[in-house]
Amino acid sequence: MKLSRRKFFQRVGAASAFTLAGVPASIVPAAGNGNGLVHIRPREYTGAFANPLKGFRPDLPSDGGSGEGLDNPLVTLVRHYIRWNQIENSAADGVEKIREFCNAKWAGAERQNRKIIPRVYLYWPEKMYWPADMNPGEYGSRKFLHRLDRFIAKLGQAWNRDPRVAYVETGIVGPCGEQWGPTPHFELRRVLGDAYRASFPDKLCLIRYPWQWLDYPFGVYWDSWGTHKDTSRMLEVLESPALADSWKTRVRGGEISYGFGEPPGENPDNTMAKSHHVDWIECLIRRGHWNHLGWVSNYDWRRPVAAAHGQRLQKAFGHRFVIEAVSYPARVEPGAAVEISFTIRNTGSSPFYYDWPVELSLLDESTRQPVWRETFASVDVRQWLPGDRWSQFADWNTALGRYTLDDRPARYQVPTASYPVWGRFCLPPALRRGRYILALAILDPAGMTPACRFAIENYFDGGRHPLGRIGIGRDPGTLELDARLFQDLASDTSIGYRLA
Repeated sequence: MKLSRRKFFQRVGAASAFTLAGVPASIVPAAGNGNGLVHIRPREYTGAFANPLKGFRPDLPSDGGSGEGLDNPLVTLVRHYIRWNQIENSAADGVEKIREFCNAKWAGAERQNRKIIPRVYLYWPEKMYWPADMNPGEYGSRKFLHRLDRFIAKLGQAWNRDPRVAYVETGIVGPCGEQWGPTPHFELRRVLGDAYRASFPDKLCLIRYPWQWLDYPFGVYWDSWGTHKDTSRMLEVLESPALADSWKTRVRGGEISYGFGEPPGENPDNTMAKSHHVDWIECLIRRGHWNHLGWVSNYDWRRPVAAAHGQRLQKAFGHRFVIEAVSYPARVEPGAAVEISFTIRNTGSSPFYYDWPVELSLLDESTRQPVWRETFASVDVRQWLPGDRWSQFADWNTALGRYTLDDRPARYQVPTASYPVWGRFCLPPALRRGRYILALAILDPAGMTPACRFAIENYFDGGRHPLGRIGIGRDPGTLELDARLFQDLASDTSIGYRLA
């Protein structure tokens, strides 16, 4: 007898729970077939770990980056400042020049499970990097606007389908691509906005000042993040009716600007050594739904206090998916359908912004490799949202020269929801009868390999999360897995993706 989706969830709700730390599993009879539904509650992994497309964001060596922080094991995002004339020095230069430059600079990123946030610029303080066939500073000319449109189209051809590119900072104008000095005039904003939107349908783009780009679906790189000078103004705009929900689909990044605007700390090490600075940073991450942050990422992560604070902020940044419960049948016949459900909460601060598939697999108990795997047909990880409207905030303390938190509770007024996921899969008739381990994973489309991990203790190196045993054409025997089989999530350095 086939169960409907509604009936399946009703059966799941009636099942008894067990953990995977040796407590016996309970089974509730499934309608019509005498088999049972296994109901599991994995334990949350309480530490921080590297997960793609979020967190601390150091810089590749460049005009704007020393390479500090790249050895931090939490890092999966890196920014790359690129001079325009490094990748196009004349109008005749093609897309291949961009690819050749990036291939040399980004070599090995896929093996480290790291992705790049490029920003192209024309001017660094005291230095010009305009193409040789253009006049420096001619932002208002028709020639420049035409060239800009064509150049961004080339960037799109090079980067839009490149799995190494995480997000794109639109940059180009002003010192360091900060989009001021000059402030983009209307026609320049139109060309920039239209060209990036058209050239990057598959990547999220970011701009510097959101109030200048209300007609475009861009995120923000706030490069004076958390400073006394800029925080009130930025939050007023981001929490305005036009942008209040934009964090759900537009990524937010930036950096703490040491030396400008009274930032939280004198330098990265000072920031990460002081709990009051980390308190403020976590509060603003939560309130603003922040995904990643740079410059502070240069801190010495080997120092014990800084390491503890880094763990705390890594858990707050971006997404953090905790599986609350999983249900599946204890036994399924070869060629039959297997139905599975699980519930998940995002305890981080922002969504996962790309549509990556979720995989169900059967693992060989000896090799821990999949003998069968398939992705859920209608699961969209972008919809697993965190909570909203962070209660706690801070006031500027003039005497101390820093923000101090108020006494409101440190929690979201709108708590994160529990998102139900359900899938039905047809097993191949030729699947060998036996006992297997049922596992979940989130795959990077670049190679369809496990890449984004759930924050649960059930983990095997390589990126899959073992849940419990399942019998294919036979009794599964002991359902629960010995927790001593699990491997440490944060210690796994094997995660990566593949280039075409």
